[in-house]
Amino acid sequence: MSDQQKPMLAIVGWELLRLGAVAFGGLGATLALLQRGLVDRRGWFKEQDISEALAMTQPLPGSTGIQVVSYLGWRLRGWPGAIVAAVAFIAPAAAMMIAVAAASLALPDEPWVRGAVNGIQVGVVGLLVAAMWRLARNQAKNAILAAVLLTSCVLGFFVHAVLIVVGAGLLGALLGKEKSDG
Repeated sequence: MSDQQKPMLAIVGWELLRLGAVAFGGLGATLALLQRGLVDRRGWFKEQDISEALAMTQPLPGSTGIQVVSYLGWRLRGWPGAIVAAVAFIAPAAAMMIAVAAASLALPDEPWVRGAVNGIQVGVVGLLVAAMWRLARNQAKNAILAAVLLTSCVLGFFVHAVLIVVGAGLLGALLGKEKSDG
């Protein structure tokens, strides 16, 4: 994307503020929203750019969702873009978190409050499954990658995520080397 095609910093901030206001459900839902907002709606990125952002930030400590947003902001407008994107994306969640915390402290024994939280939790799990399915479908483009995907999924129940990410990366490097040698 040339400098002339890059959106203004204020537009980046507005788009990430808008997405941050509806980004419920953690990483999977966030990735799906970023896909719809920044790839499908705005056309600022390609689908694989979101996956690349995830791959670059997943091994780092901290919130992967915010790291992905920061990385994408950096890709659009450098360091100012990273800062504006992260702050804009976090601001609605921070405001909502304060409001929800205040409401739950004020009404801790109300059945409708507990019911609302339970309903949100189940809905979020559904969003995560849908987002992860879409990501998996887009990334597992051949039988070997599908096997890595399924193996990583199964191992995820028993092995620390860092070991799976490192192992999958090493396997990918090995397979990539064999492909270039052959």
